[in-house]
Amino acid sequence: MHSKQRFALLSLLVTVALNGVLLATIYTLFGEALQASGQIGLLFVIGGVVTLLLWLVNYLVGSRLLGVDGGAATDATATPPAVREASAAAPRARPQPQENTRAAESGAVQLLAILQRQGRLLDFLREDLQMYDDAQIGAAVRSIHAGCRQALDEHVQVAPIFVETEGSTVSVQPGFDPHAVRLVGNVVGEPPFRGELRHRGWRVVSIELPQQVDGRATEQIVAAAEVEVQG
Repeated sequence: MHSKQRFALLSLLVTVALNGVLLATIYTLFGEALQASGQIGLLFVIGGVVTLLLWLVNYLVGSRLLGVDGGAATDATATPPAVREASAAAPRARPQPQENTRAAESGAVQLLAILQRQGRLLDFLREDLQMYDDAQIGAAVRSIHAGCRQALDEHVQVAPIFVETEGSTVSVQPGFDPHAVRLVGNVVGEPPFRGELRHRGWRVVSIELPQQVDGRATEQIVAAAEVEVQG
């Protein structure tokens, strides 16, 4: 569990850092135009949505890999000594890392395919937005947001870490999980701490993806190409 939490934190930090660099670049190039049109908030909305979705994909891949490894360790610990000795004497089967990697890749591709099918997320991320004005981008983001939100509601259950509203005063008790709660500002002394809730945080409760029945040939397909045949 500790490995999963550490991976979740590291993947979140990397995703936020990369998207922060991307947003900073976009702001440098188009900041004045966005401020003049009053659409500066749109930039941060897009950045937040992209950050969340990319982190969920990373978390899905890592948690599946760590879950397989952690389950194997638990089973080995719970095995009686006599059985462990007999198992040690027998030839050990070599692990199959490729199968674990393929399963994780398949789940990540499947989630990306769902977001593409219901929200056209991949089309939006790969589109060159310089040729569109702010009004067109805003209209597109509204549709993408609705589709991706519906996809997450159907397949990924998330819950806030704090149930209080953002901006309210909350208390952080001793023994808190530093991976789930990040303290900022003037942090002095030992908990409990009291401060303003800047962001409620999110945790993944469950991920339910449809069972795949197709073969290996279709595992890497996010969206099929569409060709209209001329009669």
